[in-house]
Amino acid sequence: TMDSLASLDYRDFEVLVCDNNTQDEALWRPLQAHCARLNRRLGREVFRFFHVSPLPGAKAGALNFLLGQMASDAEIIGVVDADYQSRSDFLVRLVPLFADPRLGYIQTPHDYRGHEDSAYLSACHWEYIPVNKVDYPGISEYGGAFTIGTMCLIRAEALRRAGGWAEWCLTEDSEVSVRIRAAGYTGLYFAETFGRGLIPETFDDYRKQRFRWTAGPVQQLR
Repeated sequence: TMDSLASLDYRDFEVLVCDNNTQDEALWRPLQAHCARLNRRLGREVFRFFHVSPLPGAKAGALNFLLGQMASDAEIIGVVDADYQSRSDFLVRLVPLFADPRLGYIQTPHDYRGHEDSAYLSACHWEYIPVNKVDYPGISEYGGAFTIGTMCLIRAEALRRAGGWAEWCLTEDSEVSVRIRAAGYTGLYFAETFGRGLIPETFDDYRKQRFRWTAGPVQQLR
């Protein structure tokens, strides 16, 4: 994930890597060291690593923590989950669209890699794809695009006006777009894949993911 971000074809960006609440130091120290290696290779400090424990709020808590750490002049925030590998043109293709001051966020599809040699993972992949490639772009055409967590870009000003990510919600990724729209911004969803992640390896993990994705919107509705 970090290697793909180091290869972004963009002039001015930083990558904040946050490990929250990992107890085993042997798991996060190598990531910290790899950030330093990438900075040496790039010839400047692009990657900044944070290990924060304890930190409440799960992913939303980590994202809110990083809001206070990022460059003060950063205008666009990208969210990339730790299993995703982004395309090098992720920023250069999409950031120019924020020239429209009304645009609050852009979302690109969840898409996946490493499933080709497994019948189970391939079945999961083709279950994900119609929603991400057909349904969500269709919703966007009707003006109802929403964010879904990873491989998205959010205007920093809009996010601050909305109050950041909701740490009470299981689906903080989509909930925040509701409040950004309420603050007067629009959003877009594009069907083109700009990064690929990993599918949960077991059915039990897949079921837990699906529970979160179902229970979270119910929390939002209530």
